[in-house]
Amino acid sequence: MTERAPAVLIGWDAAELGVIEQLCVDGRLPALQSLRARGCFGSLGSADLPFAGGVWPTFYTGKAVPWHGVYHNRLWRPELMRNEVIDGEWLRESPFWERLGPHRRAVIVDVPMTVTEPGPINGVHLAGWGTHDLMHKGAFPAQLWQQVRAQFGPARIAPEFFGPQGVSRLLHLRQSLLDGTEQMTRICEWLLREERWDLFLVVLGAPHRGGHYLWDLSQVGAAEGDAEGRRHLESALTEIYQACDRALARLLAATPPHTRVLVFALHGMERNSGWAERLPDILAKIQSHGETTPPNTGVLYRLKRTLPLGLTQPITTRLPQAVRNRLVALWSGRMFDWGATRWFPLEMDHAGYLRLNLKGREAQGIVNPGEEYERLCRDLAQALHSFRDIGTGQPIVARIDRLADIAPQDTPYRDLLPDLVVTWGPVSAIGSPGVISETFGEVRWPDAAPLPSGRSGNHRGHGWFAAAGDGIGAGTRTDGHQIVDLLPTVLRWIDSPPAADLQGTPISALVANARWASASLRHKMTKSSA
Repeated sequence: MTERAPAVLIGWDAAELGVIEQLCVDGRLPALQSLRARGCFGSLGSADLPFAGGVWPTFYTGKAVPWHGVYHNRLWRPELMRNEVIDGEWLRESPFWERLGPHRRAVIVDVPMTVTEPGPINGVHLAGWGTHDLMHKGAFPAQLWQQVRAQFGPARIAPEFFGPQGVSRLLHLRQSLLDGTEQMTRICEWLLREERWDLFLVVLGAPHRGGHYLWDLSQVGAAEGDAEGRRHLESALTEIYQACDRALARLLAATPPHTRVLVFALHGMERNSGWAERLPDILAKIQSHGETTPPNTGVLYRLKRTLPLGLTQPITTRLPQAVRNRLVALWSGRMFDWGATRWFPLEMDHAGYLRLNLKGREAQGIVNPGEEYERLCRDLAQALHSFRDIGTGQPIVARIDRLADIAPQDTPYRDLLPDLVVTWGPVSAIGSPGVISETFGEVRWPDAAPLPSGRSGNHRGHGWFAAAGDGIGAGTRTDGHQIVDLLPTVLRWIDSPPAADLQGTPISALVANARWASASLRHKMTKSSA
């Protein structure tokens, strides 16, 4: 064992703070509550919520989205006029564990949204075993994957089924998430015993997948399934959180004395607003009005929009990853007639993302920079703000951020980001009969139509952490921290100087005499995110 106190980090991916706190009060998460009582607990803000897919890269790079570029597993490449699954050959900010050097030994397991397969580090790295957000999977050393599979069996958490859900499918999901958490616990116990390490980092993916599909039963027909099955589903998310708590207890039991422990989630969950999934219908209504004629779409794009997800998902999830990646590039490159398309939606799952076909940035751009660009952005924002939910009369849009508000001119990945980012209001699309605009008219959906994704839950912009160990006061609470503050804290724990470009500062309640705090970078981050 190394001389310095080791650090254990356990992510509960997208576990909701409000649910966590209530379960702790009810005595249903005893391991987490014990950790909170003997250490520090706090909330985490997320300046990256408009980019829900960017929170994990923000954690492992210590930089916000405009500085690392990752906000979805598929990004628009303006020089190629198509979406592509992220690959480290064209977009890469190295995760911190690749920069620790030879004197810090690390075990890294299932951190989401890593942009390459695991590469050489001083330690081991298992990626994509039970991860919700998956771009690449593999292991370092390479034989580790087969070694884990031989000892623990195949991964229990199946690829996401993004589409209509039923009681039987959700019951299967519930069981796979419980089994997958148990399997990951056994894998981590084994790695803790086998490895000498300074840092052990694992992320449990079950709360994320469960939060999306098991938040409530709003995406399941009222008459579907028997009473017992529905009762199991009503308590499924609590069961998953409790499985994570049992994992925490067992992993803590396997760690040496004086270990510093951090349990955390970078964002949370709430009832799905669903408007990102309804946005294509709303955009079609806008496009069909006035001088903005609908663009000519490609055959593959029309086919993709027409075929139901319940039909395509079982096929595409069985294709090799390389084939799926190629299909993404193929259909997206022929989405529209680019010579007649002034703006278009990007891939999205929470906020709405719109991009202009801008000359000088897009290879086939037609919108002039300057006045035309500014006018089109204003017109699109005004159009979206005009829509209200028919059932409640409430506006569906809370705010729309412009690229200039999100990313300063000097940020390295500015050209990959949307020109407009739409944040939805509190009214949900679930159960909504449609929307209405005084300018554009109505868009209606069938009564009680489920969302295309089948997701009953989606993200909200706060996370949390609980930490205990040497130097951390018992029973304290500290709020107001950001995701970027976690990495400097962890590096301080393992006595590893952070890189100069980190945008956070160590959390003072967790780190005494944080001599590496960078006030200038913190000021820069606060200013750019305001």
